[in-house]
Amino acid sequence: MLQRVQTLYLLGVFILIVLMFTGPIADFSTEAGVLSMKHSGIFNSQGEKMQLSTWPLTLFFFLVAAFSFINIFSYKKRVRQMRLCIFLILVSCGMVGIMFYYTWVSGIKFESTQTLYQWRFVIPPIAIVFLYLAFRGVRKDELMVKAYDRIR
Repeated sequence: MLQRVQTLYLLGVFILIVLMFTGPIADFSTEAGVLSMKHSGIFNSQGEKMQLSTWPLTLFFFLVAAFSFINIFSYKKRVRQMRLCIFLILVSCGMVGIMFYYTWVSGIKFESTQTLYQWRFVIPPIAIVFLYLAFRGVRKDELMVKAYDRIR
């Protein structure tokens, strides 16, 4: 049902989170060179993976992408769709927190002199806004259906 605005918001969340898998989230300047934090770990400029693994970040990205895609096709069950939106908002907030945690830990562990946040770092807050707007759209539809049931 692409004519519903909340479906477009959920599709936007899915596309934005898939973009998180495509490149670095943050770069760190160290004495040894530049390190890049991606969803799957910290990599040096030669592409070798460093000691710090960021698999929880990959898990958060996958959860939000998968459940937002599933949420697009559950348009007949609006209550479940609202619950999934709230769940995804909470998981996205956790994703923002874990991204800040890994950049902080990486900066300390690799003795970073400068941390450069990439444009992908702002995608989760944008996804949270889209999820909230999708929740409002689903709630509006549910209230409209309940109002029509009262009239009958």
